[in-house]
Amino acid sequence: MPGPPESSPSVNQERVRVVDDTLLLNVVTSFFKKAAVVLAVWVTGYYKFSPSWLLLGLVLYVWKERHVAARRHGIAISQQIARDERGAILARVEDLPSWVFFPDVERAEWLNKMIYQMWPYIGEYIMKMLRESIEPKVRTSLPATLSSFRFTTIDLGDIPPRVGGIKVYTTTVRRDEVYMDLEIKQVYASDSNIVVQLKGMSAGIKDFNLRGVMRVIFRPLISKMPLIGGVNLFFLNNPDIDFNLTNLANALDLPGLSDLLHTIIREQVANIMVLPNRIPIQLASKVDLRKLTYPLPQGVVRVHIVEAKELIKADISILGQGKSDPYVVLTVGAQEFKTKVINNTLQPVWNEVFEFIVDERDGQFLKLDVFDKDPNKDDPLGKASVDISTIFKKGNVDEWFTLEDVKTGMVHAKVRWLYLANDPLELDRVMAQVAEEHLDEDSVHTALLIVNLDSAFGLPRGKKTLVEPSPMVYLTVGQNTQESTVRVNTTEPKWEENFRFLITSPYHQNLDLEIRDTKTKKTIGELSVRLKELLSAEEMFMDQRFPVRTKETGCFIYMSLILRVLTPNANPQWMEPENLLKDDGPGKGSSVDKKDELTPPSGGDSKPLSSVSAAPENIGKQNGEKPVNKEEVVMLSSSPSAVDMEVRQRKPNSPTLPVTQSIEGSGQFGLGRIQLTLRYSTHRQILVIVIHKISNLKPAQGDSKGLADPYVRMYLLPDRDTKSKRKTKVVKDNLNPVFDETYEYPVSPPELNNRSLELTVKNETGMFSSSQTQMGMVLIDLSTLDTSRAVTQWFDLAPENSIKASSLESEV
Repeated sequence: MPGPPESSPSVNQERVRVVDDTLLLNVVTSFFKKAAVVLAVWVTGYYKFSPSWLLLGLVLYVWKERHVAARRHGIAISQQIARDERGAILARVEDLPSWVFFPDVERAEWLNKMIYQMWPYIGEYIMKMLRESIEPKVRTSLPATLSSFRFTTIDLGDIPPRVGGIKVYTTTVRRDEVYMDLEIKQVYASDSNIVVQLKGMSAGIKDFNLRGVMRVIFRPLISKMPLIGGVNLFFLNNPDIDFNLTNLANALDLPGLSDLLHTIIREQVANIMVLPNRIPIQLASKVDLRKLTYPLPQGVVRVHIVEAKELIKADISILGQGKSDPYVVLTVGAQEFKTKVINNTLQPVWNEVFEFIVDERDGQFLKLDVFDKDPNKDDPLGKASVDISTIFKKGNVDEWFTLEDVKTGMVHAKVRWLYLANDPLELDRVMAQVAEEHLDEDSVHTALLIVNLDSAFGLPRGKKTLVEPSPMVYLTVGQNTQESTVRVNTTEPKWEENFRFLITSPYHQNLDLEIRDTKTKKTIGELSVRLKELLSAEEMFMDQRFPVRTKETGCFIYMSLILRVLTPNANPQWMEPENLLKDDGPGKGSSVDKKDELTPPSGGDSKPLSSVSAAPENIGKQNGEKPVNKEEVVMLSSSPSAVDMEVRQRKPNSPTLPVTQSIEGSGQFGLGRIQLTLRYSTHRQILVIVIHKISNLKPAQGDSKGLADPYVRMYLLPDRDTKSKRKTKVVKDNLNPVFDETYEYPVSPPELNNRSLELTVKNETGMFSSSQTQMGMVLIDLSTLDTSRAVTQWFDLAPENSIKASSLESEV
């Protein structure tokens, strides 16, 4: 079906000319109206008329304008109904609750009845929060001349807000949690009475309007009463807040001051309960309040604002030429960034990169608001929004977004989802990728640092007065400094606060803490933590007390540090960042239990590692798999299914191997096979060995149960001392043990070519036991290791005499 005919260039030019003429006429008309008002004021003063005539004229003018506007509005609606009755009716119901339109959103009258019954108690809680939290923050945010701001009367009235709809998620979340979204939509009635005082003048707030989606998370679900361990309350995005002022409205409802007051109120609400801020409620005593209050984020969104085109002309000159001074405001939850202003253009090019920490990818939006910079109030040039869940599913989004609420305008943005990896090896690949793409190191980060500041102990008092300090902490990483709250008159402050920093290079950056007494404005303690230490910590996580440098000894600060690598590579091990616990014991499955475990990357011609006991022709025969060629070994690199990093042990996706198998699945010598991942970090000069699991061990001779208690011991030859020795945990009564343990050897690249890795599978025996001790060995020549990628491979266990004989042959 042919589309509509395109407009000719002459027609388009004529339309543009008509629009420009109309805008110019409006400007001229507005000027003469204002000039007439000024002239009337001058005439009144010149001829000494009473100002009452002006007030009377103003009242008559306002009444006339409202009456005419209401009549025009009614006529417009009638005309619209005559042209399109269905469209006009649907346009009038846009404020209906969401349960009218969406079948998965339920009507919540039962909840509204409960809120109505609890409203007096909720009102008391809100009154306390306004006085103790909002009021001091608003006072510090206002200019010094308005620092006397305070609430004199807080009465929320008898009419509570209403919940328009409720949606419960149970299938797309974990089994131990329930998500519930509440659509808050309410304009408070006139029975509410909130009065603020400013410089001796009072002004009331009425018609308070709050609209937004509040998420309630019940987590964790427990098997004891009350069945719910804790509750989290927060808004996914900034709610729409509006209100009117009474009493001295003429004094406070001025354009500049009114906007400032609205902005401050919105910011304080965001600081309390808009992500990443939330209100936690602990219901069970055994639930860790820190995990309830500060769960790990789900990822990071990197936004590259490239350019815009076809923006509207916000500033019209006398000659009819249009221009704008555009910039973009980017928002995710309570996080906000602004681009630079490009003057006098409708085709701006920014090329700026911003990164947002995402706590809830389902329900949050990336909002792009384009404005024209003006001396007084900036004019909107359109807006666009992107669902964070869409970015997560696609991984990369590179689109021109059409701006809404304007006739023309588009913004070009590139958006990428970044996972949070707990693997130091992934950091090397990410840093190499940033260097290859020539990204700006100041705006692009490679890691995320999360600091849970708990408390301090033994802070020094004043020398002479022995007065207890009022400490606060300044936390600094690079140019980013964040502040804790002040704890008054204590040497053992408890902060229990969370801070997050985006890191450019964990190898070279530090976390610096300065404890300052707010009374004397002096530093009473300092602490510096090298982020490099987190790379070698288990799960890149530290939870301990740190000694503070003070004039006295015995001062410590308690905090936990979590480091995560920002990577675009998806991996199942990084999908649940909140799970920091490990599953111990046999039969749990391995971190490389995948269907494509023995599938090489496409186009790969990788060779297996040189090993005395390796028999690649047998690789893949376990579990009845078809044998593969010598070249078909696992050489994992940057593919999404790659397992080339230290990974925590997971619950199994499939049952463990049976205890007895044929000689084919037990390796060349029938002693079993061991699976390893080897990776050399050139940047860190570290050899990383991940011991995943062993399959089809022979029962230990002399074991009464016909099983074994295996563990793995390794040496980096030719060193055979305690510094070179590494040993895994012991898995009791198992012939298919799973370890998933990571070990590191510092070794330079030249040394690596002269080293070999010896692994011995041993059976733990008692003092008086006659069971077999040694169960098989593997010797790997590291000179054949491909240092550009990780290698995951199965090796056949061999007898000790075979390993020694092969070693002698190689030396000869």
